[in-house]
Amino acid sequence: MKISTIRDLKKYLNSYTGFSEDTIRNVIIALGYDPIHGTKNDFKELSGNFLDCSHHGADSGFSGFIYYHETIDFFMVNRKDIVKHMEQTAAELGTDIITMVQNFGVFRNSDKPTPSEVGRALWDSSQNDPDLTTLYNVFAWYALEEVSNTWCRYLDDHPAYRAELSA
Repeated sequence: MKISTIRDLKKYLNSYTGFSEDTIRNVIIALGYDPIHGTKNDFKELSGNFLDCSHHGADSGFSGFIYYHETIDFFMVNRKDIVKHMEQTAAELGTDIITMVQNFGVFRNSDKPTPSEVGRALWDSSQNDPDLTTLYNVFAWYALEEVSNTWCRYLDDHPAYRAELSA
């Protein structure tokens, strides 16, 4: 299957990321693309953004995922789906979600969040706690990176198409 539109990409990502259709759509929209009516050029740009994110990480800066107000809003809207995905990923890795989050690379050169902080950020939807801004940000980046990595794997399996999109 050759994916050549944002609409088809959205369907593919929905099938292979473990995220809901809404979260996939919200990632695409946050990056500045129309998930239904995007042009072929938009598709190539979006594909390039996903590849860049997959190779360099979301913390290297992508439209819609740069400022705290963007990432916090994104996480709050998609919280249930992101948490569900993280729980499944942790289980697949044979660990718990708290430990998995504490071992995210973004915390490599800084203090790791406490188990309580991670738990409140993940499961306490009663508030947006300013003390948890970094975690909300990281969770939004997690969603972007997981979507990006899924697309990158598709292109790794189709190197000729990857070259075509990069041209």
